[in-house]
Amino acid sequence: MDRRTSLPTWNIAGYRSIVRRPPILAAVALALAAAGCDRDRRRIVLATTTSVRDCGLLDALIGAFERETGVRVAPVAVGSGEAMRMGRDGNADVLLVHDPDGEAEMIAQGVATERIEVMLGRFVVVGPPSDPAGVRGVEDAPAVFARLASGAAPFVSRGDGSGTHRAERRMWREAGVEPGGAWYVSTGTGMVETLRVASERRAYCLADEATFLRARSRLDIEMLAGSRGVGWANPYSVLLLSPGRHPGLRHEEARLFARFLSSGPGRAIVESFGRTEFGRALFEVP
Repeated sequence: MDRRTSLPTWNIAGYRSIVRRPPILAAVALALAAAGCDRDRRRIVLATTTSVRDCGLLDALIGAFERETGVRVAPVAVGSGEAMRMGRDGNADVLLVHDPDGEAEMIAQGVATERIEVMLGRFVVVGPPSDPAGVRGVEDAPAVFARLASGAAPFVSRGDGSGTHRAERRMWREAGVEPGGAWYVSTGTGMVETLRVASERRAYCLADEATFLRARSRLDIEMLAGSRGVGWANPYSVLLLSPGRHPGLRHEEARLFARFLSSGPGRAIVESFGRTEFGRALFEVP
């Protein structure tokens, strides 16, 4: 059966008006309630990215961390921009994000005291199998994005201030392109939803490799460029927040989480994640 028949048809304008109001506040409220309902027990709010949730890694890490330390985790999976906003506002105890420029800003502003790189993923450009823009196999990111700017097929952006969106904006800049016009569509939502829109529209999209591989059986787009070439690195880091700025946060437990990922059992989980399902690890560890 043609996989395309199983995909819903959406009105993109209506879809965009809906997805630009994700239920982030509700998710934050639930996590804060879970973390604060019993402050005698060790419990942290983890603000992280949709990509680590959607690829399945987050569940594996949280389960192992809770068993190892006895510290409970209330995760809020949003874009990196929103996760870092939660950190600035004191609404999360620890961050796991993938926006190096934004992370450096938080360090410089004194909001975060330490950035610990814990894993390295890859970005990829996915798109229609017919590849009308001719990017298949091109490994240089600026060259890929210069070809995408031809408008031979639509490009769907997350447009949500996430780490993936900021990486996409960087790649357009390096290609000397300011994207816009009818061929450029912004969803304002997470990676899986954006991939579904790209599949429906036979469009191109920048995605994190792990999420695309997990979702690809439901999509009618293929991995065309990126991953192993220069310029496609996707580093993830734990950010520890400033005790001076937010003294009421769970700083000791946050550091336990950072240690678990960087040098404890979490490192082994990251290093092996994906091998059973995809035949190779989807992340590298520093």
